Amino acid sequence: MPLQKEIPIHDFSRDTKDSVPFRFVQLGALTEYDYSRPHRHNYYEIFFFNKGGGEHLIDFKKYPIRDNGIHFISPGQVHCLRREEGSHGSIILFSRDFFHFGSEGSNTLYNFPFLNSGAYPVLDAATEEFAEFLPLLLQMQNESLKGVDVFAEILRSYLNIVLLKSLQLFNGRYPDHQMKQGTVFNKFRELVEKEYRGNRQPAYYASQLNITEKKLNEVCKENSGENVSDYIKDRVLLEAKRLLHNTDHNIKEIAYFLGFEDPSYFNRFFRVNTGVTAGDFRKEGN
Repeated sequence: MPLQKEIPIHDFSRDTKDSVPFRFVQLGALTEYDYSRPHRHNYYEIFFFNKGGGEHLIDFKKYPIRDNGIHFISPGQVHCLRREEGSHGSIILFSRDFFHFGSEGSNTLYNFPFLNSGAYPVLDAATEEFAEFLPLLLQMQNESLKGVDVFAEILRSYLNIVLLKSLQLFNGRYPDHQMKQGTVFNKFRELVEKEYRGNRQPAYYASQLNITEKKLNEVCKENSGENVSDYIKDRVLLEAKRLLHNTDHNIKEIAYFLGFEDPSYFNRFFRVNTGVTAGDFRKEGN
């Protein structure tokens, strides 16, 4: 069936009144297939699948839902969850402001490579690894029932532990992609997420980070396999694909939103980097 197109064209890089501070949701067993149209939120979601079955579409890539699976969805990511009968687990929803409240320095969500459009949004844990999360999730569920506003600090502490345990799991799975807190690359990722629509010059990011372009290219290449220009370009392309595939805004509107003053230049940019025109990409997606 064709995708329904109701995703608003706005900036997902900052919290808004639509951002959920914190919620804990039980994902119950189904009596029939679970279908949700592609959509996106201005908050984070972490899915914990005790029992798998089905698939999760995240930014144009399908991921099987397996037992003991942990799936991470970040603000602005387009996803579609289709669970099979019997699949169950839980979801943690939280906003940037909830996580960062009262934190200082390097404590940022960009320290976690599986968040913010990272290349690895799914972690499949072994049974014993997943079991370590279960008492944390139970405590979070119980505390959330007492009142998020009253017990926010307790929930925030549990959330931080869950993310750090996930990072521990990630580092075991992908030792070549470990990310340290407060690194230049983490700060670069965060800056790109906020500025990619208005600033695509490597020199701008180097100046903001108080390092040379050469050094920033080295850091980016070491952590992502790409130079700075390609990293920024890929972020622009990803957002273009999200909007073309999942909204009914015309190509001119999308071009202007992404910072292209000339829509024809956006069309050339898209065709050169994908091999198809923006219009053809939209048609193929539908």
